[in-house]
Amino acid sequence: MNSKTGSEGETFRAVTPDGRVLDYRVGQDLNLAEVTRFFSDKYTVKQIWAEKRHVVGVLEASGREYFLKVSTSEGISEVTKNEYAWNEAFNEAVSRSSSDLWVPQNYDSGNYQENLFYIVTDKFEGEKLIRYPEETTEDNHGLFTQNIERVIDFSELIQSLDIKLNPPHLFEGKTYTERFLNQSRGWYNDLPEDVRGKYDLDELWQIVEKGTPRLNPKPCHGDFTPWHIIALPEGKLGLIDGEHAKSETVEGYDIGYLIQRVFTVMQNQDLAERIMDSLTKRGHGLEKIKVILAARAIGGFLDANLDIFSPDFTYPKLFKDWLLKA
Repeated sequence: MNSKTGSEGETFRAVTPDGRVLDYRVGQDLNLAEVTRFFSDKYTVKQIWAEKRHVVGVLEASGREYFLKVSTSEGISEVTKNEYAWNEAFNEAVSRSSSDLWVPQNYDSGNYQENLFYIVTDKFEGEKLIRYPEETTEDNHGLFTQNIERVIDFSELIQSLDIKLNPPHLFEGKTYTERFLNQSRGWYNDLPEDVRGKYDLDELWQIVEKGTPRLNPKPCHGDFTPWHIIALPEGKLGLIDGEHAKSETVEGYDIGYLIQRVFTVMQNQDLAERIMDSLTKRGHGLEKIKVILAARAIGGFLDANLDIFSPDFTYPKLFKDWLLKA
């Protein structure tokens, strides 16, 4: 079997609850015909294909379609187990009969080839608010724009939940603030010294270091982007891919992550400002949000630096300058 890496080509590791250190971004190529045969014992396999870290597909049973997600390594299995736990916790806390903000419901789970965890969930029918990556920088953000307030509602709903998860820790630390600081410090230290100096990233780090102790513990989805949110029938929204969900991290992480992605990946400053304006009107403290944005800005420089041939820091710099003036 051939190994394959994430798009960044970097190794990412997760510390599991039992102390093992595993790579959660590198998987192996699975034989799609064998995967199809495995699931054909229980389902009709309508579609199956390989993505970066999972084999995914559409299954059918008793006239109903389901979504399949098969991990391609033991490390990826750990974060996929966390996604399963997140789906369970969210749906236990939020009834679909009382909310139009949904997360997939689990239908089945197990192991393929002994240690490759899979989940089967209900299949969301609808359109992603942004199709990644083909629509991120195009001038067609209408569906996301129409739903901005409800997306913010979704982030606030998540922060209101009382849920318990035991995810693999991507960064060491006994408390949620220690883990967040270690994450941000890791991004900072992984950048070349000349990049840190040229763009004065110490200014960002000081905001993170001084502001993090003031942030309260809240749950998060962990990958809260428009390309993980689906416009469902009857005005509902569905949020998928909760692999990095946590029951306790710094408040405002999801919405700060969203703002940074809108600004730098979608390259849409106007929409980022619209989200910030809405948060201010809702009573969110700007200084707290800036702590998350400063951390995400450091991460944005690291993302750009991963292109070893021609790193482009244009939008990371624009984002840094913008948040410092906010």
